[in-house]
Amino acid sequence: MNTTDLVTHEQIGFDNKKYLTLQKEAISERMSRFSGKLYLEIGGKFLYDPHGERVLPGFDPYIKPKIIKSLNVPFEIIFCVNAKDIASNRMLTNENVSYIESTIKIIEEYKETFNVSVSIAINMVAQPTKELTNYRQDLEQKGYKTYLRYVIGGYPNPEKVVSEMGYGKDDYISTNTKLILVTGPASNSGKMSTCLGQIYHDQKRGKDSGYAKYELFPIWNLELNHPVNRAYEAATADIGDYNLYDYHHKNAYGLDAVNYNRDVEAFPIITGLLKKMIPQSNFMHNYHSPTDMGMNKAGFAISDNTVVARAGYEEILRRKKWFQEQFDAGRGEQAWVNRCEEKRKEAAHYLKTINN
Repeated sequence: MNTTDLVTHEQIGFDNKKYLTLQKEAISERMSRFSGKLYLEIGGKFLYDPHGERVLPGFDPYIKPKIIKSLNVPFEIIFCVNAKDIASNRMLTNENVSYIESTIKIIEEYKETFNVSVSIAINMVAQPTKELTNYRQDLEQKGYKTYLRYVIGGYPNPEKVVSEMGYGKDDYISTNTKLILVTGPASNSGKMSTCLGQIYHDQKRGKDSGYAKYELFPIWNLELNHPVNRAYEAATADIGDYNLYDYHHKNAYGLDAVNYNRDVEAFPIITGLLKKMIPQSNFMHNYHSPTDMGMNKAGFAISDNTVVARAGYEEILRRKKWFQEQFDAGRGEQAWVNRCEEKRKEAAHYLKTINN
């Protein structure tokens, strides 16, 4: 298996046209809520989402750029990379292409697709390294500006993060448009932190900006054990992401909503930022949970849940095989394979319940 592969589906379970309409409306509505800049985090794959196509039969893997273009507003891009991934040469595919080569290729694809300004935020910097220096030099020779964002001691304590020794240490990324897309090559790239850090610096400069998130997985209004949500966990087995019910959302509204651990854990940073720096007129004060921050309409475009659930299960099997290949090649861990097997069992139980 290659993580960029598409599959041929015999049945369709996802209404792509409906999704485009709903998602475009949601982003436009959220933009209207902010008088200043909107830092829009793009979760998951953006230009091309083969994982989405594999688990949502009928999903167009190129739909996300089409949605953004359909907004008909100027925007810029901040592309986030993780300094730890640069140092470890994290493999983004099984084609034996380095992390540096993969990310530079993706950055150039953004430039070609949208013809807009792209800035590079390098996150989780602990100290200068040879790999980091070479990476910055490669990008700057190609005409891209790079910015450093540092490891924060005491993270995620809001008092530590929302301070001069937290976000205050990071480079500020100057932008000129109202809409800023914040994306990256894979999970754990520091996209949310980059958005919040930019808002911190904007407020210091007297600018009122906001944050929202456009993502596909996990799908908040599907069950926790739904194979599509478990397939997301299998896809991120190497970094240990896991889904859970958003207890902030439950406390605020009494409703179940699926989110993932890093967003739920980081939400106190949002509330800390709101209390310390954001004026009451800012729409972010309406965020009572990480689910509120998002605008994921994919669940409303599922037309056949059984078809989609089966596709999610098949994806878990593919991910297990892929991680096994990584382990056999000396580039992975047996724990990643074992985690996929756990997700397979949970997804199988869900399938059994809907088939009975």
